[in-house]
Amino acid sequence: MISIKTKGVKMEIEKKAISASEEILGFNPKSKEEDIFKVVMTPKMARYILNNHNEQNRKFVPAQLKAINHSVYRHNWLHTGDTCAFDITGNLTEFQHRLENIASGRKNRIVWIATGVRKDTFEKAAPAKNRTKFDVVWRYEKSATKDEVTTLEQVLKMRKGKDKQSIDTETLTMVNALSLFRVWKEYIRIGMNITNNFFDDKKVKRFLPWQRILNAWATILVFQGKDEIPKNFLSLLKTHLTTTKKVQLFTEMNEYFLGDEGQGVGWITGTKKSEQMFYMLCKATDRFLIAPEGDCEFGLTLAESNHTNMLQQSSTYRSFLTNPQGLKLKTKNIVTLF
Repeated sequence: MISIKTKGVKMEIEKKAISASEEILGFNPKSKEEDIFKVVMTPKMARYILNNHNEQNRKFVPAQLKAINHSVYRHNWLHTGDTCAFDITGNLTEFQHRLENIASGRKNRIVWIATGVRKDTFEKAAPAKNRTKFDVVWRYEKSATKDEVTTLEQVLKMRKGKDKQSIDTETLTMVNALSLFRVWKEYIRIGMNITNNFFDDKKVKRFLPWQRILNAWATILVFQGKDEIPKNFLSLLKTHLTTTKKVQLFTEMNEYFLGDEGQGVGWITGTKKSEQMFYMLCKATDRFLIAPEGDCEFGLTLAESNHTNMLQQSSTYRSFLTNPQGLKLKTKNIVTLF
């Protein structure tokens, strides 16, 4: 049983803590009143909150702080509608990474404060849905689909290449997703329509896991004004896969894909497998352009299937790259269009 004297000491300590908080912050984080108000948050205030009111928050994640620092550097401090929230015991429940950004800097920031948050909201309230690049696009382009945005991401990966060729090339981000989708959407839709004709009757199940790669490959050819190439290529490939009419090009491409145990593309895992599928398509396209009936060798080995060799030996691969010469490009990235 706690003595009256002990209770009195605890109350005195709490009063001093409240007094210190009000003196430094200008408000008392420990409040049962549900309230939202705006303050000018100084680095000193932010550090005080982190040191004295952040005992039961989630684990601090350095990567999240890095993302916030990058966002503030690129776009300044943005009013997002989020609040620096405290539960009824005065414990911080949201905003710790943004407070660290303020505490580590030299600038005051406008911050909205929320007090009186129930202690069990962390466990009981459904969390906000994570934002995705598709979400960014769909807010303004209601006809967009997830597959189209995924295809766009793959298109940019194909056009990026590696080493010097990746200099000043685009990667899909939350910031540029909308503007790049608006640039590419018609090409993507034509390209996906071409590949849908290949997949629609589900007779080519072996290639279903690679539909995203095929979508991007067809999209870039459409972008180059070469719509007929993916149409005719996939028509011939489907005939080869679903009938007795076989052609040398795709017979050898299939052998390359399967290979001996542990040796073919089909045995590779992770992102390297997608990369090898792309190299395979580029080489097969090169050969198809020489022999549209498929009566030619495939002519690629795993040892040759890499960025350096493809850059030198595959005209299709080279034409897909944004910066095949590996130059410092002077063009600026496309800005977001709202």
